[in-house]
Amino acid sequence: MDPWQDLLARAEGELALAREGRWDELAAAGAERARLAAALPAPAPQARPLLERLALVQEQLIALLTAARAETARELGTLSRGRGAVRGYAPVSAAAGGWVDESH
Repeated sequence: MDPWQDLLARAEGELALAREGRWDELAAAGAERARLAAALPAPAPQARPLLERLALVQEQLIALLTAARAETARELGTLSRGRGAVRGYAPVSAAAGGWVDESH
């Protein structure tokens, strides 16, 4: 297989992993693709269509990663607000002896 075609196939595989939310596998696959890409020589002119497709796949991958990061940040913000609300009950329960119903 042409090394540039292999690189494109790997990028498309990463895109599939991102769409499925398989982040650990995606990280390993991305590292491997970067390693392989670094070892490739300069592309021949006939590789241009593959490189254009590779750039498109990379853009899609970046968009998915950006969206997933934003969703994770939103979820973390929700957790943080929830913890703050729970902490708001701490002084009440501590003042009452630490039991919700004070029967212990």
